[in-house]
Amino acid sequence: MNERSNKSNRLEPYSKHIIINKIQTQTHFGIYNNNSIASSSKTTNNNDENDKVAADLTDYTKNEQSNTSLLDQNNPNQFKKCSKDYFTPRQIHLWVKVLELIVHLSKDLNEKLNNDFISIKWINHRNKIRKGLITNITEDEKLLIQSYISEIHSASFKEISFSWELIQAISAIIFRNPNQVYPLWEEIKSKIVMNLDPEDEKKNCAKVIINKPILNSTMLVKNQLDELKSLRAVDERFAELWDPSIQTPKQKCPYDIMNIMDDDMIPQLEFIKENIVHPNVKPPNLLENFACACADNCQKTSVCQCMLIDDDSQDEGFPFENDMLSRSDIGAIYECNSRCNCDMSCPNRVIQRSKKIPKKFQIFKTKEKGWGVRSLQFIKEGEFVMEHVGEVIDARIASLRAVCYDKLDTMSYFDLDYDFDKKERRQVLSLDSNYWCGISRFLNHSCNANLITIPFFVENKDKRWQRIAFFAQRDIKAFSELTLDYKIETDEFDCYCGSQYCRYTKNN
Repeated sequence: MNERSNKSNRLEPYSKHIIINKIQTQTHFGIYNNNSIASSSKTTNNNDENDKVAADLTDYTKNEQSNTSLLDQNNPNQFKKCSKDYFTPRQIHLWVKVLELIVHLSKDLNEKLNNDFISIKWINHRNKIRKGLITNITEDEKLLIQSYISEIHSASFKEISFSWELIQAISAIIFRNPNQVYPLWEEIKSKIVMNLDPEDEKKNCAKVIINKPILNSTMLVKNQLDELKSLRAVDERFAELWDPSIQTPKQKCPYDIMNIMDDDMIPQLEFIKENIVHPNVKPPNLLENFACACADNCQKTSVCQCMLIDDDSQDEGFPFENDMLSRSDIGAIYECNSRCNCDMSCPNRVIQRSKKIPKKFQIFKTKEKGWGVRSLQFIKEGEFVMEHVGEVIDARIASLRAVCYDKLDTMSYFDLDYDFDKKERRQVLSLDSNYWCGISRFLNHSCNANLITIPFFVENKDKRWQRIAFFAQRDIKAFSELTLDYKIETDEFDCYCGSQYCRYTKNN
């Protein structure tokens, strides 16, 4: 959740894009044989040309295998420096959003795109373009485009058009405008794919039209071409990934920052107070809405229906005393809400009431753990400290982003898995705080953490939509670092907590 492990120009979640083609991917990429790109009726010259194309692509693939990913490099310090200085949270955010728009993004294609984007070779290439050292399209760029044409085209190529979203992803890798990349794509494709007669071309256009009324063939083709033309517009939301003239917008951090260790500054982030929901996430089940009908502002906590939802709370009683968490064995908190008869002074609105009280936190640079968070005021045991916020994403998006995050060695999302068993894993949502985040993004791990994590619900008890609250496990002195127990189940975790209770003895 910290950087190590990780309203201007706001990037809002994206509406659903129109699917206009089928992208079929192959398990292996980068190498293709003559049988997949040439028919027996091809001329000898065409076969020779295809042989040359295949040979060039084989050389490119061999070259990429030694340059494909930062994680494959022998110098780990180079990787850490590169991931910290080059791959900013905003850049990573824009990149994964571009990938999410690709129609039928397969596991193999996602892997290849991330390998290329993160490779030192293409990092250097992008830097040279920024400095004006490269202006014209290079042979390596053409070979990269060619490798993706091979990746998405199978023996049934006749059913496939092109993916403008993939064009944009390739543009981000080679740092060229998509309007430059698309003509290259078409030119290279025409050289390596069998020639189709005009009738076949018309059929292809017809196949990629979705939910359209049946028209005559001429109108069908015209409509498809018009649709492709209209969709082939550069998505300016991601222009930072390929346009050197666009500067990253400067956004003010709402928290105090202290760094006496070095000259580092915190990355550009979008600080939010409430969760942002990815458009792919299904809304909460309305049948899970809850409320109470207490007439005494919920003073009789033993009978308030909201407080009786959780079985653990029923067994041990109301978990708060004077707005302080009185027990840590609670399963989850179900607070009264807008459908209840009570007001904000209700004893079962501790988190909602506490969030309105300003708290003094500071983001500061630690000696060994990167950025951390400390409180500038005394915090009592049991006091609500903060809510962890970010972008709510489903399991599919989390799996897609994990490929990029794992390669960059960043840990930026929190699984909302309270009360889920292994069979329900695909239903679990996650909070991604890579870019949209609160100050809790910078909380470091400690084996003797002073904060405890408690899931809570307001308005709805659909367990997929749980929220995360952090409470103080003990009294916390002013200027003390706030820490969480990440509960990482591996002995190889590099822990710098320095606690006598450290479970990871490797670095202690």
